[in-house]
Amino acid sequence: EFPADQNLPVPAHQLRELPPRMLPFFTQAVLLTGDLFSQIGWAMVALGSLFFWTSALQSEVKFWFEERADIWKEKPGWVIAADSTGSFEDEKPIWRYSHSFILEGETYLGESYSAGKKFDARQVVFIRYQPENPAVNYIIGCRRSIFRWQVNLLLLMPLAGLFFLILPIRQNLKFLRLLKIGDFTRGKMVAKDPTGKSIREGGAEHPIFKYTFEFEHKDVKYRASCRTHQSHLVEDENMESILFDRFHPTYNLVYDAVPNVPTISPAGKMMPLSPWRSWVLFLPAFTFSVNLVFALLSK
Repeated sequence: EFPADQNLPVPAHQLRELPPRMLPFFTQAVLLTGDLFSQIGWAMVALGSLFFWTSALQSEVKFWFEERADIWKEKPGWVIAADSTGSFEDEKPIWRYSHSFILEGETYLGESYSAGKKFDARQVVFIRYQPENPAVNYIIGCRRSIFRWQVNLLLLMPLAGLFFLILPIRQNLKFLRLLKIGDFTRGKMVAKDPTGKSIREGGAEHPIFKYTFEFEHKDVKYRASCRTHQSHLVEDENMESILFDRFHPTYNLVYDAVPNVPTISPAGKMMPLSPWRSWVLFLPAFTFSVNLVFALLSK
């Protein structure tokens, strides 16, 4: 169905492939993860995952419940070695102390940490230990982990990343569904409104506009809208490509405004996406790989 207007040029392309359409797995994966918000989200989750496994799990938080639940005793001991960990806290090097003490004729070893050097090798120290399990111990005045509990505040970063991932998923699923079952038509632009927002791309700021297009189905007029900073994609034709659900025409999309949308061939079919677009899958694959590797190593 195309609006009849003899003064308009013949559209450059139109989707003749009837629904339901089969989309390759690669195309679906790119469409689900390739938008800007999703990429930001995956980047934050990837960095957050690295932080979680290398820092958060090594912080004092993992000992909180243990210390609150058990009764501790104290006994003199001595420092075996004092070494810098190479990490810093408040511009102070974090030191690792290997220490030991003797209880009922048996020697127990342990490790403690401090920001700034407090003890030297062979120095006498007081050690706090669990009576039920003396192997769990640390030097009084030090901590049992290389990182203090405040480091876990950085977990807000991957949580924010999850928000960026969840935010576009509904829209991306809508894109996929309409690419599979949507009917093709064309709509005429009836409004172009500034959103007051912009995006930085290629070293320049690009304003984001809200476009509104009008199309007709069974003698009833409907509207489709999109937000984009790539004006050249939705202003290159007098009648823009629209996909809509024939049973619910208000459920629609502006085809050229969909990130990473497949090109329509002269024969009217969706072309396979170029392999170079696989770069958008790097961050999701990296995130899953990092978590899988660390999870296996932690067993």
